[in-house]
Amino acid sequence: MKSIMFKIKLFFLKRYKIRLDQALKILLPKYSRSLLKIWILNNRVFIDGVVVNKPNLFFKGDTLTIYPIKETIPWTPEKIDLNIIYEDEHLLIINKPSGLVVHPGAGNLNGTLLNGLLYRIQENINIPRAGIIHRLDKNTTGLLVIAKNIDSYQYLIKELKYRRIIREYYALVRGNLLFDDKISKPIARHPVNRIKMTVNLLGKNAVTHYNIIKQFKKFTYLKIRLETGRTHQIRVHMAWINHPIIGDPIYLGKYSNKVFVTDNNVVKNFSRQALHASTIQLIHPLTNKLMKWNVPIPNDMQCLIQSII
Repeated sequence: MKSIMFKIKLFFLKRYKIRLDQALKILLPKYSRSLLKIWILNNRVFIDGVVVNKPNLFFKGDTLTIYPIKETIPWTPEKIDLNIIYEDEHLLIINKPSGLVVHPGAGNLNGTLLNGLLYRIQENINIPRAGIIHRLDKNTTGLLVIAKNIDSYQYLIKELKYRRIIREYYALVRGNLLFDDKISKPIARHPVNRIKMTVNLLGKNAVTHYNIIKQFKKFTYLKIRLETGRTHQIRVHMAWINHPIIGDPIYLGKYSNKVFVTDNNVVKNFSRQALHASTIQLIHPLTNKLMKWNVPIPNDMQCLIQSII
């Protein structure tokens, strides 16, 4: 398998002293600090061609070169059917179904999108998170961007950071919204329930834009655009303004399906958040061409909307 190499030009405005592993974590945030330390201890990090393995002075214009050692991980390649919308040598666009976990974690070490990617593209073992640029919650459906080489990965992560990748969603929420608007509220981990996120002034900046597609008697169908990408962002923001997403098992709270619609079995039994990532737009990492992909809402959301018309 071909080895990858990072070569980074440092442009600090002044002399900058920091522990080497801390500096690498800043420059390569998607790699674990433990792995970065392994690279340092194995003399895989150079500044202007000289190996460095201790705190160092960095100067403007220095060239940092890293020859990574492949991370040992417990992820197992698995044959998983993936709905591929687009693929070339640099990136992959996938339409994720409900129920598919994106990344292995506690209780989900197998059967994830990452396991499926490693089966399909073995070289992605060399890329952080197997090339996954962003995530969707387990029961959120829709489009995901995957990088197929380290250059594309670094480019797309930067584009995401600077909000140049457009991500749009469809959602069905409780109640009637009266006008298009923007929610700008910081989000942090819930202090008590650690599986939840919550609006918190000490949290990270989070901005969600929404537009009304159609109003129903007790619901509103929305098109939503993410400006930032915090965990559970849309779900948290819609619950914050008292218009939680139908079927959301975490954030619907007191607005349970059965409370506000007792005569609609489709709504009462809708067992996931009615949220779908419909659109991705980005500049291609090699061609610089603007590209856009759209996928319609899945059948379960179509049936849900039909049931309330």
